[in-house]
Amino acid sequence: MADSSINSFMSNFDGGSRPNLYSVNLVCPVGPLPQLQFFCKAAQLPSSILGEVNVPYLGRMAKYPGDRQFEDWTIDIINDQNMSLRNVFEYWNELFNSYAGNSTPYPNPRGAFGSAIVAQLDRSFKVVKWYQFFDLWPDNVAAVQLGYDQNDTVSDFQVVFKYSYFVTSSSPFQVNGANIAGGTLGPGAVAAAGAGAPFGFGGAGLGGFGVGSGASVGVGGQGSGAFAGAGGGNTSIGFGINTGSTSFGFGIST
Repeated sequence: MADSSINSFMSNFDGGSRPNLYSVNLVCPVGPLPQLQFFCKAAQLPSSILGEVNVPYLGRMAKYPGDRQFEDWTIDIINDQNMSLRNVFEYWNELFNSYAGNSTPYPNPRGAFGSAIVAQLDRSFKVVKWYQFFDLWPDNVAAVQLGYDQNDTVSDFQVVFKYSYFVTSSSPFQVNGANIAGGTLGPGAVAAAGAGAPFGFGGAGLGGFGVGSGASVGVGGQGSGAFAGAGGGNTSIGFGINTGSTSFGFGIST
């Protein structure tokens, strides 16, 4: 018989996972998006669906798991007064097909793909679970609703992303060295230390870390561009890869 005592429930309930404790970090070919951490007002932990293979036998249907499909990922963004984030996503979207010219500078569109991490945090703002997206691109930069009756609010919009696949921190089948340390995520800096940390963001300082096994990618507003490479300008983008025996760094600074 189930224990119906409220005291038993309260003794076993750990407070639960809070949907308002999360972090979204995104790397795109247009440039760093450090303010996304503050203006991304809603996101999703993604879902995927296994297809179904039906094999008939003697009037019955044997059901087997089929191919995996990854559903779209959507984030909801608050507009700043200059609409700087919307401008970035519109420009990124236009890289694949321009509004007027019906053309693209990327014959192979994968050159304009990005990547992202959405992380669930605990009440100490530490990562308890993360999902990393690969080959990410904005399929739909949705409309912004305007109206004279829209008082006491700020405008927002959604961005719907397509991607090839994601990996998660709890998956037993990790690929691409994906792993993230359970460090504290705070304003202006996302913990990127530890073995194979996939992404590191910072307003200043090192753009990325090639520490540990696997691969890491980092974006920094100022300071060194990467694990190795130039930096120190207004905008720095760095990539660092460490395979255990060799390290590679690439930095761009403008």
